[in-house]
Amino acid sequence: MGGSGRPPSPPRLRADVKSALRRVLGIDPGLVATGYGLLEGSGGGGTPAVLATGVIATSTDMAFEARLRLIHDGVHDLLVKHTPELVVLEDLYAEYKFPRTALLMAHARGVVCLAAGQCGVPVLALAPAEVKRVVAFNGAAPKTQVQESIGRLLRLPEAPHPSHVADALALAWTGLGRARTPS
Repeated sequence: MGGSGRPPSPPRLRADVKSALRRVLGIDPGLVATGYGLLEGSGGGGTPAVLATGVIATSTDMAFEARLRLIHDGVHDLLVKHTPELVVLEDLYAEYKFPRTALLMAHARGVVCLAAGQCGVPVLALAPAEVKRVVAFNGAAPKTQVQESIGRLLRLPEAPHPSHVADALALAWTGLGRARTPS
């Protein structure tokens, strides 16, 4: 950091991506559990349809590289099957107490970005606090609040579980909202 002392501008979507945006895949990357949620918007507003949700799970008994391969292949399969126009994932963050967690998450994010790049799908990374502000109106919202809020926004019969799925849906919701907002 340095320079102007101003916070960085939020990432913007290219106009050509925004104009075609209807289907967004949100991904909450993690080495143990990578949550995903696919939303399809109608272009004219309204509540997006939930097309797919789930978790790509790995076992701690697996070799590290095998776990990364499983995440990559799972995301790649989702991209090929559902053909989203955008992948939205959680930006890398680190708590000073847990730097190892950030490093492990970075590996998972890397294979997600690789799969998206191989399929020609642009990636938008968003800060967790921004996503929480959008769906729960609180940048420090706990996981349960995000689950309940995204469930209400999507008019689901119950809050999505596990929290990795709720986070992925919240990411996709925020990505769709970005597409509807003029640059």
